[in-house]
Amino acid sequence: MDISALLQNHVYTAIVLGSLVEGETTVVLAGYAAHQGYAPWWAVTLLAAAINFCLDQGYYALGRWRGEWLLARVPKLQSGVARMTPLLHRHRAWVIFGVRFMYGLRTAGPVALGITRVPWRDFVVFNALGAIVWAAVFSTLGYVFGKAIATALGQVAHYEAQAVIAILVVGLAWFAHHRWRRRREEGLS
Repeated sequence: MDISALLQNHVYTAIVLGSLVEGETTVVLAGYAAHQGYAPWWAVTLLAAAINFCLDQGYYALGRWRGEWLLARVPKLQSGVARMTPLLHRHRAWVIFGVRFMYGLRTAGPVALGITRVPWRDFVVFNALGAIVWAAVFSTLGYVFGKAIATALGQVAHYEAQAVIAILVVGLAWFAHHRWRRRREEGLS
């Protein structure tokens, strides 16, 4: 089975599973898949927004439910919570909306927001808005990227499988590198 047939039949499953591993890369690839005609752009964008909204709600709930335990187990979280707390008092809505765009706070941010006891209602509303904008931005990048490749190279169907594999490998390598570096830094602390 070739990669295009696999994507065409399982694009939504790939978005769900990919979002569990690496959000931005998955959404960019979903936009690219929409450009290639495997699914409508609006559908991949809404699915990516919904999945990432739910993931952040889960991280937020974890912070509210097990926040003290997490702070004791993950010392780096303490500094993040300490840095976020003053911002929350002045710009709560913007912090909740923008935390998914902040490098290094994609997962820790919602946990920290739960630990600081941001009201559920505020988190749900601004997290939903942030998820929609975030998914639209990154899926559009993938769609436009696909359009640029198609325009520049003409018929890219011959290289589609290699392009998807290369993007996946680069995304996973980036994710693994940052995880390894984070663990190494934690080990040195």
